[in-house]
Amino acid sequence: MTVLPVFLIFRDRFGSVEFCVSTYMVRASALSGYRETVRALGGEPEALLARHGMADAPVNLEHWISYADWLRLLDDSARELDCPCFGLELSERQDINILGAVGFMMRQAPDVRTALAELSAYFNHHNQGATVAASVEDGKVLWNFTPRPNLQAPLVQQTDLVVGIATGIMRLLSPRWQPSTIYLPHRAPEDLRPYEQRFQCPVFFDWDTTMVVSEAGVLDNPLSEADDALHRILEAHLRDVQQLNPDSFSARVSHLIRQALATGDCSIERVSGYLGMNKRTLQRKLKEDGVGYKDLLDDVRFDIACNYLLDCQGPLTTLSHMLCYSELSAFSNAFRRRFGVSPRAWKRQQQSRETRQETG
Repeated sequence: MTVLPVFLIFRDRFGSVEFCVSTYMVRASALSGYRETVRALGGEPEALLARHGMADAPVNLEHWISYADWLRLLDDSARELDCPCFGLELSERQDINILGAVGFMMRQAPDVRTALAELSAYFNHHNQGATVAASVEDGKVLWNFTPRPNLQAPLVQQTDLVVGIATGIMRLLSPRWQPSTIYLPHRAPEDLRPYEQRFQCPVFFDWDTTMVVSEAGVLDNPLSEADDALHRILEAHLRDVQQLNPDSFSARVSHLIRQALATGDCSIERVSGYLGMNKRTLQRKLKEDGVGYKDLLDDVRFDIACNYLLDCQGPLTTLSHMLCYSELSAFSNAFRRRFGVSPRAWKRQQQSRETRQETG
């Protein structure tokens, strides 16, 4: 049974404004291989799990755990074990089976195109805190991983983990498949060899998304394990569960705002067009969820801004353009209204806080 997000009011660690966010969950299968990976790196997994309230992490992989706590566990493990590529290491011990029913259904699909479409449609059955999507442009498949807005948890290890798992799944579905390019949103580590050995393709860092790019011809490759009857049964089951436990409308709009920002046009007209409705209908449906479009746009913008400031070294001008502000001063003024300090001052505060936590 899918566990729906629980809505809470809490004080954001990035500022003093209180607002509604979702406590997203991830299936306990996300912990598959965690203990073995930590031990292989010379660490004590039980101590790390206990530090993050997971000493009694469920053995049943269909149970659910806090997504934010899991992200912090990954980040802490990388730091404790002095392993900047911990997420990549963990991905060696995780495969399509961590997706449960979704992964099983994908293996019964007639071809790679169908399998990827189903992963996008039903990913929230495994992870409520992010979305995945595959699109085709200029003969290339672009596979994107996008965390939900307002997650406010460290994502470096998660992005490495998900790209590692994604490439493993693609090689399972199509053994001759090879990525052509990989993009990661965090800064480049000092040692790039783990990435070069694992992916065997160019890897770009400090990007504005997590993306795997490959040739589009792979989409039509048939799957060797395809079982049409079993596939229909699994798809019907997951569709029924999806209808009983849909994402909120505002969560869907937030995700579309992220996509719109990448196009340079985050207007309400653009996003309502994605949904096939007019602006007034979008505003009315958001009002039913108790939010406004500008509120969601601001939340998405500042979520991206905070992660960029923490994980990237790029200029603020690039960030302001990424967030569709007309000029840097407009972004800086909006940021100051939200957090009470300038973007650079906020970044210094967070770095100082992290230093105190590490030395405390």
